[in-house]
Amino acid sequence: MSGDQLSAAAAVVAYQAVTLTELRSLFDQVDFDLKEVLEREGRISDTLDSVTSEFDAVRARLQAMGVLVPAPPSQPVAAATVSVEASHHSRYAVPIVPTEDDFDQLVRLAEAQLDLLGIDLTRDPLQQILPPGQIAGSLRSYTEEHGDISWDEADWTVVLVAGALATILDIVLVRIPQDSTFLGTKQAGSPLTNWLKDKDRADGIHARFFKGFEKLAKVPYDAPTTKATGGLVSGMRPATHRLQSLGHDPLLGFFYGVADLMRGTGTYIDKAGQLVQVATTHDSVDLITALITQVRHLLSDVYTPAGLQPPFFSLLQLGQINSPFALTSSGVKVPWTDVARYMYTNGYDLRHFFTMGITPGIVSAIIRGYWLLKSYATGGTAAQRKLEHAKLTSMLLLGHTIATSGTLLKTGLVFGMNPAALNYSQILAMAPATIAWLKEAIARDRRINRALAQEWELLLTTSERHPR
Repeated sequence: MSGDQLSAAAAVVAYQAVTLTELRSLFDQVDFDLKEVLEREGRISDTLDSVTSEFDAVRARLQAMGVLVPAPPSQPVAAATVSVEASHHSRYAVPIVPTEDDFDQLVRLAEAQLDLLGIDLTRDPLQQILPPGQIAGSLRSYTEEHGDISWDEADWTVVLVAGALATILDIVLVRIPQDSTFLGTKQAGSPLTNWLKDKDRADGIHARFFKGFEKLAKVPYDAPTTKATGGLVSGMRPATHRLQSLGHDPLLGFFYGVADLMRGTGTYIDKAGQLVQVATTHDSVDLITALITQVRHLLSDVYTPAGLQPPFFSLLQLGQINSPFALTSSGVKVPWTDVARYMYTNGYDLRHFFTMGITPGIVSAIIRGYWLLKSYATGGTAAQRKLEHAKLTSMLLLGHTIATSGTLLKTGLVFGMNPAALNYSQILAMAPATIAWLKEAIARDRRINRALAQEWELLLTTSERHPR
């Protein structure tokens, strides 16, 4: 049903509500005691019966005395006429309702009557006409059937606090991967990332758990230099070869890396942002062997000094897309390819990605925890929480939006446009938060539309069973 049809229907319903309200007020003005009237009529009837009996007795006595008494008339000779002056009484005229199947005529009549009553048709007429109790009852019924997704002050406060706290932790704890100098300014790195990357600790973990995989997990996509690729991949050097190799991506590696192992090839992104596939002398393997080798190789690299790039981070090198960042004092903006290489070589790896995960984790933990506690405190059920899940997704979306805005402000204002200050984990969190919100919003709209369609079908069925 279109918006115009809904507006017309709302006007007709409002007109009906006005008419019924006026009639109800008129009935309320008719103030008399029906029982008293009936008792009075009964007393009058008893008196008339008594008078009639007395007249019969007198008539019989006169006849006995020889007096001729005429018989009483069978019908009243004249009827008393009671004239009621109605000129000073107001009379309610019920508006004529069209009897034809002309909905447009009914709409015009309704709009004209509402206009006379001063009803603003640019706003919802039902909210101006219906009693507050009826509106509240309708809202309660709607909430019970579709769930309450409205926000109160506590909801807004929690979302704002979650976003603000995440931003503060991003500035204070996440910071940048390591101590460095950017455009002549010394900047302190993340204390948590520095702890994760402590050389003695990292060497101990690598030697104890992952070093043994180095010999067991040789892969064809691990060329360290441009020369090792036959000159096909420009800009390749030991410090950036994992970033340029899609097989080393923690997530993309399970597609490109496994495919390279099964074909004996290496897939890279060169310095110009081009995707290049290089044939190697490695033997191809089956799928299961490729998956096992892929896992082993990623584990063997994760605690080395260079580490692994964050998920999907290698894709920033594709093409020559301009970035808003300048890496030199000249102020010349460089492509994302150069920005990604700068960030990775300055400690922006998978371990710092885990540190950055604190920011979206705080947003999610605070909002989800509050939502569950509020539901339990108000006696909410699992079914009700399912109906109101759209509210949770909208709160999470706004919380992540605030935190993402915070990391952008942190990068520009606190760290002087150092790209390593970007919270990549928080930026990635925006995608699932947006998708979840859209999914829940669409599902809720479908449920409501389905319920409306059922109500319309019921109305049509009822009208067909009881035609005018």
